[in-house]
Amino acid sequence: MDKKTFKKVTTKIYEEYGFIKQGKYYYLNLDDVVICSGFSSMYGVTYLAYNISIKAIHSEDELKFNNMFDGYDSTENEIYFNKDSEGYHKREIRFDVWSEEYYATRLMELLHYYFDPYKQDALNHIRKCYKEIGFVHQNERMLIKGEAKKYLED
Repeated sequence: MDKKTFKKVTTKIYEEYGFIKQGKYYYLNLDDVVICSGFSSMYGVTYLAYNISIKAIHSEDELKFNNMFDGYDSTENEIYFNKDSEGYHKREIRFDVWSEEYYATRLMELLHYYFDPYKQDALNHIRKCYKEIGFVHQNERMLIKGEAKKYLED
């Protein structure tokens, strides 16, 4: 699959799931939480990541709808496409090798895996991940920033 098709498929799948594309990021605006997701890269590996922001501790102006790394209550959470791989290869998107059908199917599965718990009850999901287990999913840490930590501890 070429890069243009890859980006087009990504947008289509995110929008089918309920995200809205604004600029180069995708936003899922829920009752209690805003989730921002988009492409990131490290060591030449392109991957998808997301951050969360709890609405109750931010004014409307503070909720940034333009940058995944500015104003969010979590640090970057990576979306793992292949948990059996080692290191950064867990998150690596191989659009140059994968078929469009494989990527679209896998991406939709991952959006459900990562974001269905937020759609069902975002604040309790975040509280549980942060307070009880410290993980979002199997061995994937959720790192919460200061103001959100205080909010979740109340």
